[in-house]
Amino acid sequence: MAVRIVRNTRHKVLLHATGSENALTLVGNGSVSDVGDLNITDDTIIGCTIRNVTSSADSGAAANGWTILRGANTVWFSDSTSQMDFSGFGADLSLDPAATITLTRTGAAGTILVELQKTYAITDSDY
Repeated sequence: MAVRIVRNTRHKVLLHATGSENALTLVGNGSVSDVGDLNITDDTIIGCTIRNVTSSADSGAAANGWTILRGANTVWFSDSTSQMDFSGFGADLSLDPAATITLTRTGAAGTILVELQKTYAITDSDY
């Protein structure tokens, strides 16, 4: 897997990917979720929304770009270099927030940055 977690705070995650296909499990505690915190095992992530996407792709061929899947659903597609700030519109991309996120690159080279917002299960001890 050629995805790096650049920043992982309690509420947000910044992913950087360059490989042709990268799948990440989002839900669960730190021992299950790829974006969970191994030091905080009693918090369970129930989903993540996409806040921001920035991508670049090799311009040398006709079919270059990135696709973001949530489970089996395509939620974002870029055919070259692009940027979308969903949170700036006041509408994070929240389709299938518990589904595995897959970042797929088409073409020989490219980079994608994805900012996620974590959602946690609330328990009585949180009050």
